[in-house]
Amino acid sequence: MKIKLAITLKPGDEPIEVRTNLLCITEWERAEGRKMSDGRGIGAGDMVSWAYFMLKQSGRLMKETTAAEWHRNNPELEIEGVDETDPNPTEAAPIAAS
Repeated sequence: MKIKLAITLKPGDEPIEVRTNLLCITEWERAEGRKMSDGRGIGAGDMVSWAYFMLKQSGRLMKETTAAEWHRNNPELEIEGVDETDPNPTEAAPIAAS
């Protein structure tokens, strides 16, 4: 699963775009005690966790040690998510009739 996140730290700032990766998702599972398959859905707090991890992984200096602390220090933070997972990852094979 890959999700594109557009992160706006303060109103008027240019959004920072990142994409989750497997490392991000497994770190989120470990930190939050969750699994992608637990059926609980994805909420705003989950996107905050992913955004924090991806910004940190991209080399941005993050003074905060947790996603929750980062969120408290950025109360006007906005995160928009767009699922970029290919819903049909295989191409249809041609058949004799086509």
